[in-house]
Amino acid sequence: MLNTFVEHMKEAGWTVELYESQNKHITSTITARYKHIPKQWMEFIETVQCMMNAEETVWFLCANDFETQSDGAFQWNEWEKIGLESAANDKEWESRIKTFWDNHLPIVMSVKGCYSYYAISMKDGSVVRGAEPEFEECEIIAPSFIAFTEKIGKGALQL
Repeated sequence: MLNTFVEHMKEAGWTVELYESQNKHITSTITARYKHIPKQWMEFIETVQCMMNAEETVWFLCANDFETQSDGAFQWNEWEKIGLESAANDKEWESRIKTFWDNHLPIVMSVKGCYSYYAISMKDGSVVRGAEPEFEECEIIAPSFIAFTEKIGKGALQL
């Protein structure tokens, strides 16, 4: 599954870099916060070092993106941080935002057109999509990470 997806993304013009050997160093930031991470996504970030479109406006979050000293312009939890900033000390709103992101692991970020994301729901493993201004309002795109990659590979979903 992973090899087919990687080849499809390369053929579609995406920049894809793989680790020479599996990267088993997955930051505790992810594993401490998210308890039901699908095995297939873990295999993805252990294998794929970088995956972004040619314009660098859409990218899959990879292991290095979750490091606290990541030097990217956007942090892996950027949309959560923007939401919390918007909540402006409204404790109830902040709590709803934190609860949402505690249950949704971001896996793709986009600044193409508007700020948006794809995330894995920790409740059922589905992949959801959300966008600004209300990042926490999302829709289910695929029932699993594998189904998500298959939709992309078949052209049924454009990132």
